[in-house]
Amino acid sequence: MDEKDYELFKEGLYRGEEYLFTYDDVDYWISHGANGESSLCKDDGTYCQDFDSLDELLKNAKLEGKSLDEARNEIEWGIAEE
Repeated sequence: MDEKDYELFKEGLYRGEEYLFTYDDVDYWISHGANGESSLCKDDGTYCQDFDSLDELLKNAKLEGKSLDEARNEIEWGIAEE
């Protein structure tokens, strides 16, 4: 995703949207808990990174050693369907 799409992605996360996205042919999921915590997990549940806040996730989450910002050009994303 380009820089504009990445900003829209982050804005959606701050509105509470959850996203399914693909990075390096692997599906990942960003979700939020009732107490403000956020998680980045592989969609199959085999790998999960939990954070106390969305800010912490955006700063510290890693995709194969890269931050979301560093990996954004290789991310394909969409809004999760419930």
